[in-house]
Amino acid sequence: MQPCFDEEGITHMTLSTRALPLLLAAAAVGLWGCGGSSAPATTTQGGTVAGDGGTPRLDQRPLDPEAIGQFLVPLPIIPVRQPDTTTTPGSDRYVVTAVQGVHDFGLRRFDGSAFLDPVTGKPVKTTSWGYDTSYLGPTIEARSGRPVVVTYVNGLVDAAGAPLAHHLFPVDHTIDGAGWDVPEIRLVPHLHGGHVAAEFDGNPLFWFSNDPKAAANGMGGPAGDRVQYTYDNSQEAATLWFHDHAMGVTRLNVYAGLASYYLLRDDAEAALGLPSGAYEVPLVLQDKSFNDDGSLSYASYPLYSTYTHGPLLDPKGNPMYSSGPETYGNTVVVNGVVWPYLEVEPRKYRFRLLNGADSRFFNLWLEVAGQGPQPGLQLVQIGAESGLLPAAVPLGDGPDDRGLLLANGERADVIIDFSGFAGKTIVLRNDAAAPYPMGDPANFNANTVGKVMQFRVTKPLAGADTSAVPAAPRAHAPLPEPDGTRIVDLQELSDVYDLYDPTQAPSAIPRHELRLNGLRFMDPITELPRLGTVEDWYIVNTTVDMHPIHLHLVAYEVVEKGAFDPLAYRPAAGGDMGVMAPNGFQKDTDPEGKHPADPGFDAAYAVAPTEAGLKDTVRVPPGGYVRIRARFDRKGVYMWHCHILAHEEHSMMRPFEVVAP
Repeated sequence: MQPCFDEEGITHMTLSTRALPLLLAAAAVGLWGCGGSSAPATTTQGGTVAGDGGTPRLDQRPLDPEAIGQFLVPLPIIPVRQPDTTTTPGSDRYVVTAVQGVHDFGLRRFDGSAFLDPVTGKPVKTTSWGYDTSYLGPTIEARSGRPVVVTYVNGLVDAAGAPLAHHLFPVDHTIDGAGWDVPEIRLVPHLHGGHVAAEFDGNPLFWFSNDPKAAANGMGGPAGDRVQYTYDNSQEAATLWFHDHAMGVTRLNVYAGLASYYLLRDDAEAALGLPSGAYEVPLVLQDKSFNDDGSLSYASYPLYSTYTHGPLLDPKGNPMYSSGPETYGNTVVVNGVVWPYLEVEPRKYRFRLLNGADSRFFNLWLEVAGQGPQPGLQLVQIGAESGLLPAAVPLGDGPDDRGLLLANGERADVIIDFSGFAGKTIVLRNDAAAPYPMGDPANFNANTVGKVMQFRVTKPLAGADTSAVPAAPRAHAPLPEPDGTRIVDLQELSDVYDLYDPTQAPSAIPRHELRLNGLRFMDPITELPRLGTVEDWYIVNTTVDMHPIHLHLVAYEVVEKGAFDPLAYRPAAGGDMGVMAPNGFQKDTDPEGKHPADPGFDAAYAVAPTEAGLKDTVRVPPGGYVRIRARFDRKGVYMWHCHILAHEEHSMMRPFEVVAP
């Protein structure tokens, strides 16, 4: 969360009692780092000096997002990856290699000219990571019931072929899993939404390095620089994606570019007559910030000790840095390009939307450029994360509660009909507060992150549009009544470190530690569903942020939402489950006591029509709860966590284990 202020400017966030001594300590060093380094103890943007252990560079300045031209570069169409020629009968095989490259994010001035590196005088370049390409990677298309075998390779090497030693961004060695005893360049892939065996799920401890000769990490990861996973695809057609999930560097690896689509198809979906081929377009929505040399920027802050009141230094005497409670970019990137445009025909298109951002929510809606929202211009959602919806949901015909809200990790399968808008220019807009839902004006600018991309309805119609928008895409048989119920909760605490952040008041603030059930990742496992059983989980949010909670393995039903009486709830602690007094859960009720039929009811506290299908990521509103129902049908250890990646890595992730009956 970001601290919020009332009309008198009084912060509502609990501050460290050592804030004043810490400020004095910062003043004593002139707000500059110690140990011989001249690194400023302010918000430091990404990029590191080679071989220095991740100390942020000092010769970079932020690139002004309002100087970047919009809708100048065409949308890159993500290609489909072809199976290897060595495919064995009955399965598809792929080799997917994480590589470092130079990527063109479409950074142009408004006149279309290139930005020039202030040091070299040459057009700016951006170093990034991708799966077999400079950023993101080709889509894997799979069929339900047909296994896919993927060999993932950590090929992050320098121009000479030597394994990279340091990350693109400062690595915080104080968070779980990122100590000095593990390499900075480590990977473990996770098929998000995949119904897979535990050994192929992407346990964040099972990382592997970029050294072919490396020994196994001792926590379940393989030796060498690669791993082979089998996905049996035992689920219905869905919009899945895979991304890196290595403990302690997930947020950095995904921000660097390690994310890609995995589209699962089946015969029932094919029979619907949906727009296909060139008329089906995956869209990866992210936010990024850039430096004036074109490099990616990931905000970091100097770490201070709450005991010594001074800057923390690494073993080489350099200042140590950490990310904030959230990370927001100041541009919107779609498929790896800032504010792209797509030329379309006046017909129906299917778009697969993915919120692949670190912390930013998107609330999406359409308008005709210069004219605002128009009748008939809308997004029709036909699917969510784990498959098609039981009923199509029209939305996105205007801002606020008329938009399509997409939290981190969520996907939406939508259709836009451009047939009545030939010759028009249409803009996909965003008006989601950041953090969501309270917001900080510093994180949102309607002229920059308020715009996503542009559609130009300028291509001639290539042929009759025979595609359909099904009113009822796919029915789902409900799960049976649960065999058991558990209460889990989301908590926001402070850890033993302080951050120096000049954008906040006071500048020295406690670093947040966001926990599940009050526990850290490595604490003993407390969620132990039995194999084959159905459970209801009441996920209780005691914080002021909305959290997108993702469970691995399962596709679940969202049974109910509402507010809860905080006086009736005893939060989870010491490994014990939270306890809610009778009538403490208030279904379909917002924190102001309003119900869905009441004017001004906050719809976040009731199950939305877009949540009627199967989900793997659900938005849990502040001061509220969500009840989900899932069948735990594979044995082993899996994860559940907040998909705001900065939250996940500040302890908002826990394992659960499906155990034998």
